[in-house]
Amino acid sequence: MSVNLKLLHTFARVAHLRSFSRAAEEMGRTPSAISMQIAELEGQIGLKLLERTTRNVIPTPDGAILLERVQDSVRRLDEGIAETRDAAERRRGRVIFGCAPTVAATMLAPVLVEFRRRFPDVSLHVREVTSNDLLSAVRDREIDFGVTPFVQAKSDLMFKSMLREPLVALASIDHFKDLPEVLTLESLTQLPLLVMQGMPVIAVQNKQESPMLLTEYLESAGLSLGIACSVRQAATLVDLATSGLGVGIVPKLAIPVGISHKIRIHSLIEPEIVRDIGIATLKGEVLSKPSRALVTIFKDQLTKGIQ
Repeated sequence: MSVNLKLLHTFARVAHLRSFSRAAEEMGRTPSAISMQIAELEGQIGLKLLERTTRNVIPTPDGAILLERVQDSVRRLDEGIAETRDAAERRRGRVIFGCAPTVAATMLAPVLVEFRRRFPDVSLHVREVTSNDLLSAVRDREIDFGVTPFVQAKSDLMFKSMLREPLVALASIDHFKDLPEVLTLESLTQLPLLVMQGMPVIAVQNKQESPMLLTEYLESAGLSLGIACSVRQAATLVDLATSGLGVGIVPKLAIPVGISHKIRIHSLIEPEIVRDIGIATLKGEVLSKPSRALVTIFKDQLTKGIQ
């Protein structure tokens, strides 16, 4: 049964005030209009809800049961609205987000400095977590959004790309002196490789895109590749590449600003291997004004970092 909520509200006020006229005055209506609404509600429910006496109006036994339920529902609704407003106020004064370590290592500081300049009174809470943990935190509403490499389409999540960055190869000048400036996938077959575990990438060849993990792509390329070591952190991979253990494949943004002069950066082609960096949110989630500003700052800084 579908009952007009306005009729229930009118009934609750009349029953509470025990008077049609007082309810009409409070609600800015005429007593006859209030009476018509009560009659309409009684007609919809099929029960008499109010009894008129010479002095006031009292609920019938059925009306008393309905009044208790309506008052309880109104109280719950008011509490829900208050909680929603409180949550919105907290979001406006606080931003909690997650950031993939390969982005955080080089991009986080300038982003947060600029955000603090614009929003000095908003507190920031950052989680540096891998993509899988980041997406779980978004789902559980532990964070407002996540800055992460490309994620496959999920029924409950939305990914909005901000930047496409290339992956590059890092090689020690002392150990790999004769490497060309540009390396193809075929040329990588002759080298010991250092790769990052769980790195989502997109292989672009002949305008076709193949999203998968870096290790999965290398294994599916149909070539014999020698992976000397796989690690989880970009900083570890850079150190290993510097030591000459192998040629490291990393996102360009993950290369530290003060990288050793003993390391040469090589472009990768045939195919070009890239990754998309973007924002992961729950579908339908509306970010607060500070969160939207932070996303914009991230996009600006990412663009600068890739140039």
